[in-house]
Amino acid sequence: MLGAQVPLSTFARTDPSAVGYGLGLTAGTVSYIIGAYVLSLAIGALLLPVVSRLLSPRLALVVAAAFVAVGYLLFLPFHDTLVQTLTNMVVAGLGSGLLVAALPSAAAAAAPEARSGMATGLTNATKTVGGSIASAVFGVALFQGVSAAAVEAGQTAAPLSGYLVVWTLCGVTAAICALVLLVGVPKDAFTRPAHA
Repeated sequence: MLGAQVPLSTFARTDPSAVGYGLGLTAGTVSYIIGAYVLSLAIGALLLPVVSRLLSPRLALVVAAAFVAVGYLLFLPFHDTLVQTLTNMVVAGLGSGLLVAALPSAAAAAAPEARSGMATGLTNATKTVGGSIASAVFGVALFQGVSAAAVEAGQTAAPLSGYLVVWTLCGVTAAICALVLLVGVPKDAFTRPAHA
């Protein structure tokens, strides 16, 4: 949810005529993709109260994680055009927005009342650490296929397989998250009864 934007930027900037994949976009055009992602994050966050009321807070998280999973897994077959990339990022962004908005309140609701502040603080710290770890893992995945000869020649574009690994990791971990939330979390886990 938090570490895949840098690989997206490098993928979008990669020249398909040189390496056989990528979108060959300028830095300014890449900003449209990132902007669409950020806008979809905001829309997803704004939709949280509606989705939570229609389903439940737990099912809202399940739907959010499922959107993230679908958005990133769509990259596996569909990554050749700007429209495909934008579509994938908007789907993932809607789910990510729901998750970013829901996680602190879900943590506070699931924690004992005297520990709700601690739970939300730990949630934010975990997101920061998780994003850092994800960025490092993605960097390793992208660098794995770059040979020493290519680096010496100034050709440092990561292989397409590295991007496929990144998108697979994002999609599969989000799908696992949705499954755990659906099956392994009690239905009332994120609701706190009102006090009289």
